[in-house]
Formats: sequence, C-alpha cells, structure tokens
Amino acid sequence: MQSNKTHWASLLTLIIFGFGILLLVLLAGLLALGSIFDLFTGATDPVSGIISAFAMGAVAMILMVSAWFVLQKTRGLNAADQPFRFPFAPWLWIVIPAVTVFGILFGGLVTLAELQWLSWIFLPILTLLVVLPPIWLFLGIASNGIELGPRWRFFTILGLGLSVGPFMMMVAEIVMLAVLIVAGAVYISFAHPDVVNELNAIVGMMNTNMDENAILSVLSPYLTNPAVIAIGMGYIALLVPLVEELLKPLAVWLFAKSIDSPAQGFALGVISGGAFAIFESLNASSNGTTSWAIIVTARTGTTALHMVTSGLVGWGIASAFKERRIGRLLAAYVSAVLVHGLWNAATFGIAIASLGESVGRPEWIYRYAPAFLGGLVVMAVGIIAVLALSNRKLRKQLEAPHIEQESVESNA
Repeated sequence: MQSNKTHWASLLTLIIFGFGILLLVLLAGLLALGSIFDLFTGATDPVSGIISAFAMGAVAMILMVSAWFVLQKTRGLNAADQPFRFPFAPWLWIVIPAVTVFGILFGGLVTLAELQWLSWIFLPILTLLVVLPPIWLFLGIASNGIELGPRWRFFTILGLGLSVGPFMMMVAEIVMLAVLIVAGAVYISFAHPDVVNELNAIVGMMNTNMDENAILSVLSPYLTNPAVIAIGMGYIALLVPLVEELLKPLAVWLFAKSIDSPAQGFALGVISGGAFAIFESLNASSNGTTSWAIIVTARTGTTALHMVTSGLVGWGIASAFKERRIGRLLAAYVSAVLVHGLWNAATFGIAIASLGESVGRPEWIYRYAPAFLGGLVVMAVGIIAVLALSNRKLRKQLEAPHIEQESVESNA
C-alpha cells in the first residue's frame, strides 16, 4: 500500500542527503583525478589522495543506501515503516577480527615495501577493509536483540550521522578554536608585547622555507611551555568532547519523542556514533606512509569510543523523554564527556611525548608515552566490554515486562 500524504520530514532529509551525495561524489572524483596526476608526475604524495577519494566514495555509497530507504518513506510505502533489526550473526565475532588483522598486516607490509604504485593500488581498499568491518561488529554487539524502530528512521539516523552531524561538529570546533586563538592573541598583545615580536620574527623565519626540524627547534620554548600544553589539553580533552557528545547523537535528539525505550535509545545512539566514526576514521586514515598500520589500528579503539559514548547519551535522551528522567540524561552526558576527555587526553599526551626529541626533551618519549599508550589499550578493551554488557543488561530490561505478563497470564 501507499499513502498519498506527503511526509515532509523524510522529504527534507532526502534533499539533504542528495546534496551530501553530490558533494561527496564531486570531491571523490577530484581527489581521484588529482591522485592519478600525481602518481604519473611524481609531484606530491598520490596515495593519500586516492585513499581520501575512496573514503569519500564509500561515505557517498552509504548515504545513497540511506537515501533509498528514506525515499520509500517519502513515497508513502509501508515497507519504510517495517521494524528494523541490525543484521548480525555470531560467526562475525571471528570473521571480522580476522579480516581486520589480515588487512592491517597486509597493508603494513605494503607500506614497508615503499613502492608508491603498490600502496596506491592496495591501501585504498585495505583502508575500507580495516575501518568498516569493526564498525559493523560493534553495531551488531550493541544492538543485538534490540528492535531499532521503523526502517526509514534507522537509515535517517545513519545518514544524518554521516553528513549533517560531522559538518556541525567541525564548524563548532573551528569556531571554538578561533575564539581561543583570538582571545590568546589579544591577551598576549597587551600582557606580553615582547612575545608578539618574537612570534612575528619566528613567522618570518618560517616563511624562508625552513625544514621541519628547524621549525620545531625554534618553536620548542613555546611547545614545552606548561601553559601552552595545558591550553591544548583543555581544548582537546574538554571542549571537543563537550561539543561532540552533544552533536554526535543529533538524529536521536530529533526522534527523541518517538523512541520506544532507553534500550532503543542506546542502540540508536551507537548507530549515530558509528556513522560519525565512519566519516572520521576513513578520512583520518588517508596516510600512505609506513604509519598507516598504526593509524588504522588506533582508529579501531577511537571508533569503539565514539560508539559507546554516543550510545550512552542516546540512552540518556530516551530515558529523559520516555521516562522523564532528566537526571539520567545529565549523568549520561557528563559520563560520556569524561570518558571521551580521558581518551583525548591520553592521545594528546602521546602526541606531545612524541615531539620530545625534536624539542629537546628526549626523556618524554620513554617516561610518558608508554603510560598514555597503556591507558588507551585498557580503555579500548573496557569500552568494547561496555558495549556487550550494556546490550545484555538492556535486553534483560526489555524482556522483563514480557516475562511478567506471561507469568500473570499463566496464573490466571
């Protein structure tokens, strides 16, 4: 059957997806052409360009699938309102990790060969192979046994998490960073005018085509300044999580009143986090150097982080709107920000420690990097465990009313 009534929300969503697909396909095409040109001329690194092109193309294809199901709702087809469960099977617990590990090892060997054409051929496909399957696995773990509501709503949440959500987060974070830079510049210009002159001199030196090591040597007094490190840590570990955990589950906020239960809110939040992770991880992995294997491996942990924290906020949103438990939403949001902040702080710590030798502090790399890295590994394992345990607990909560109802009926 088909309804003649126009569903304006799905129509607007379809238009947004259409613009997103058009932009992504255009960017993918330009990046691919630029990469091919660089490969044959040897002008710059062509591998990063072709990985980015594949990443944009993959996001566009997922957005096309989402648009197809939203189109069904726009046309008034009853199939769009059929309940949706995320497809997942127990054997994926073995297959997906095996495929991911194989992809990382094979890609690492390809980069170690240091043959540009070889990396150009294999790394784009391997990047998709390493980034996307773990997201499928985490989505399956989090949503196992939980009905996700109408099919069109699931794909709307997925599509918005791939398009509007990342765009809004990037704009918000750029604005915050700009405000911090302007405020810092104003403060320094009035409180420390001598520093302004030093920075102007450094900028002039950098414009003379200094190499990277020389630039780091000149900047080392500022990069090792505790105040500068503290400001950078505050931005990465506090401001960024505050924005991302608010906007990642954007579509969950939009559908808050129609979500059936906190369990469904958690699963839909995880989907929002997974969509954002697809966009972020594919683009962050566009590196054709020998660091590729390290980057894509690290992105697996970051992916799980985004999905758990977004799921936590989704659970809080559904609890607030379905059960009027506003305190639970606030607690969920604060918890998500804290977990995300700890992760970002450890990542920032590793980045600073890795600069130690270049800025005259070689002891940083062996004093601090192992502790930060160990913290990330422990958090990654814990986060994946939280996904599984949360799903188990929420499914029990969903099953409890049915068990009670069956008990009443049998006694009657």
